Amino acid sequence: METYKTFLKNNRAVLIGHVLIYAQGIILMPIIIKTAGVTIYGGYILVSTIVGLIYGISSFGVGFKSGRFLPATEGREARSAIFYPQFCFQFLSIIMLSLMFILFYPFLDKFFFKGEFIFSKWLIFPFLIFYFLYSQVASYFLSTHRVSHFNYATIAFPYLNIALIVLVYLVTHNLSVNILFSTQILSYIILAVPLALLLFREIGLKFVLPDKTNLIDDIKFGFPLRVNYVMDFLLGSSDRYLITYFLTVAAVGYYNPGYALGSLIIFFPRVSGVVLMPLLSKAIDNGKHLEAQNMLNYTIKGFLLMAIPFIVGATVLSGPLLYLFANAEVSQKAYLVTPVVAAATLFFGLNVILSNALWVKMKTAVMLKMNMLAAVINLILNVIFLYIFKNVLVAAFTTFFSYLIVFVVIRKAVIRDWPLHFEFRPIIKSIAASALMGTTLYLISLYLRSNIHRAWFLLSEILIAIAVYVLALFAMKTFSHKELQFIKRAFS
Repeated sequence: METYKTFLKNNRAVLIGHVLIYAQGIILMPIIIKTAGVTIYGGYILVSTIVGLIYGISSFGVGFKSGRFLPATEGREARSAIFYPQFCFQFLSIIMLSLMFILFYPFLDKFFFKGEFIFSKWLIFPFLIFYFLYSQVASYFLSTHRVSHFNYATIAFPYLNIALIVLVYLVTHNLSVNILFSTQILSYIILAVPLALLLFREIGLKFVLPDKTNLIDDIKFGFPLRVNYVMDFLLGSSDRYLITYFLTVAAVGYYNPGYALGSLIIFFPRVSGVVLMPLLSKAIDNGKHLEAQNMLNYTIKGFLLMAIPFIVGATVLSGPLLYLFANAEVSQKAYLVTPVVAAATLFFGLNVILSNALWVKMKTAVMLKMNMLAAVINLILNVIFLYIFKNVLVAAFTTFFSYLIVFVVIRKAVIRDWPLHFEFRPIIKSIAASALMGTTLYLISLYLRSNIHRAWFLLSEILIAIAVYVLALFAMKTFSHKELQFIKRAFS
């Protein structure tokens, strides 16, 4: 019971906070597009993605054991011994990878970016160093069950960054990719340094590299996750570079708003995973397998009940929302991207949730194999069809088919030793409620079309849609008495 309470409490806290975090991309979109244009926005997305990939692979798998076993570790010396070896190893690898990026950036700029925007390659070093510090201290406090510290770091960052961007624009009347990265660096410094001082006071400050045995053992389990991260990059982000190669950087500026809007629902499985993974680890380690299974199944059901109506809403409101958050040109070119990506995100979200089960069972190699398969298929399909059609909608459809393939494979892998319950009756009721909601939205938009691009009208439509959907779910008795009690505890 205590594990359930922790699951509900932490999920609620992190979920509420991360709704704001995932809104960052939607907030930044109009700021950048309306002030600097779609080319600067596309360039910012491209550089951010490649820098994120560099950081994602920088641990080379070292740190898996720290993330897996730190939640159950107590005591200053024990925590220090498990935290610092991976910390120091990744710090050195960050320096090495930063130098490699600086060396190869001219090739990247010429081959993909084609000189369509300016970026100072030297910003990569301070960006990765302070992002590393920020990420490490946030992960430490999450792993040691200080969710409030984690929320402080993760929630404050996007809004501090946005405030700095707005301040710089008001002063200079200019935004560039370099300015956007500089504000992020300053935000990481402001947030990471106080938390780092707190961490150092708690477990000391040491420079300790992992010994050979522990290094090999850590990489054995963690390296497939890093390679898997590369596959995730190829699966979820390589389309932007192929769009740039076959089309232009501006085309990425058209595509990404539709993608960002369509994938917004991914915040739920990602945020739930932040809380779910350490709690599943602790439950399994303590022999509470039923609790672990119930937490996983509740997360799946909760996500499906949110994702299904989201797809319907994205289909009806994509054009007006893109018009509001970007401009008429982006709306015209990307309004079909949003619903296709929303459908793809349903399967991607399920993959993220199910991956927690494989991670806890230390079956990281399985995750690698299935994502590698989907990434290769996605890459091949994008190359072929972008070459033929020269349309950003191609990338949305290849994303959908790739995530669907991953879901089929990962589900088979998980159910071998982890009971899953995809309850079809609630899913059918959710589809029916979503259809009613979508019809309501369509009729409102049809009869009041003169207001369709106004912010107050779109917000009213969204609130009405939520009310119609929720009322329909309760009218069809979608939830059991036990689940109603679970929901009541979650919001009490």
